[in-house]
Amino acid sequence: MKKNVIEILLVAISFSIFSCQKEHKYAEATFGSDVQFLKKYIDDLIILGEGSHLVAISPKYQGRVFTSTTSGYSGRSIGYFDKKLIASPVGLKKLSKIGGESRMWFGPEVGDFSIFFPPNVERSGENMQISLDLDTLTFNTDKTTFYQSISSNLMVIDNAFGTRFNVKTERKIVFNKKYFIEKKLDIQIPEKVSFVSFSATTTLENLDNHQWKKETGLLPIWEIGCMHPSNNQWAIVPSKSIDLDTVTNYFSPQKDRVFLKSGVAFYKTDAKYLNKMGMPKEDIKPIMGSYSPEFNLLNIVTYSFSNDSLYVSSDWESSKNYKGDVMNIFNGEVNPELDRNYPFFEFESFSAAKELKPNEKLRHVQSIYHFEGGKDDLDLICKKVLGVELSQLPY
Repeated sequence: MKKNVIEILLVAISFSIFSCQKEHKYAEATFGSDVQFLKKYIDDLIILGEGSHLVAISPKYQGRVFTSTTSGYSGRSIGYFDKKLIASPVGLKKLSKIGGESRMWFGPEVGDFSIFFPPNVERSGENMQISLDLDTLTFNTDKTTFYQSISSNLMVIDNAFGTRFNVKTERKIVFNKKYFIEKKLDIQIPEKVSFVSFSATTTLENLDNHQWKKETGLLPIWEIGCMHPSNNQWAIVPSKSIDLDTVTNYFSPQKDRVFLKSGVAFYKTDAKYLNKMGMPKEDIKPIMGSYSPEFNLLNIVTYSFSNDSLYVSSDWESSKNYKGDVMNIFNGEVNPELDRNYPFFEFESFSAAKELKPNEKLRHVQSIYHFEGGKDDLDLICKKVLGVELSQLPY
């Protein structure tokens, strides 16, 4: 039997397994409960994976990973998405706001070439506008199997300088098996640790008949993943530097939320204080993570990094268009008085900004690995991959 026929059968089996579980009542915050909710509104939701290692994605909604689990339908749902908004009449027409464990984005956010402001307007929060295609355009499904999904569409993105980008964008989500995880992270997963992993690849192709120029703006790929916070959860960001000044501060004073120890930045991710941190290309190692003692959960995130010269800025205080961070971690908050509803934190990474020639492509990959288990077992992974003992965290 040919490989593609086998994959089609596996997909059919996967859908059949889920349909048999539709009527089961799952506890809140479980993967099964979240999948049942999403199935009401997302008409193409598919489950990638095998056994208890599962990933819920929509090829149609821009190759978005909504959530994943290490422990089957009764296990914890790891990714965050806005259920109230999705269930509202405008929910799926505002893709920029519904969240998800992995979603495609573009930059820059601010500066002379921002894609979030039209030309000749003051660049303030009140005037921000999401590019229509980025906010509402659905993708065409090119391929789905038991282990991957590929979807794409043509997009038009405008920037504040007046430049229009005509692009083809593709999203490929691949479920990562155990042997891949162990090889990529150079670890052996302890027997009592449950796990799940996927990689999101975004490809951008210049469909204009001219080369893009930095003097009129460039269009890098921005990958964002929304996660559930917890009171004592800390992000772990290995750095090449031991100088706290290399940690970029966004939006508000960082207070006691950032600590640097032996070249590692620790950043609190409790979704109780609006802030964001980042690091420039000179200081990053292309890896980050977080640990939640409440969830017994260790997250690891890796991303492609080519150490190019141009990285766009998302720092509202900076006047340097191409002196930006390579990674960010966003910490949200819920504050109705300020119209803030961000009960999550985010792992974010950027591709370099490229002066693409016609039909030239830009590619960016972010991979997410989740491990749930006892502290001692997770400590072994954390030390090996992030170079940090869990006892070093400042909780």
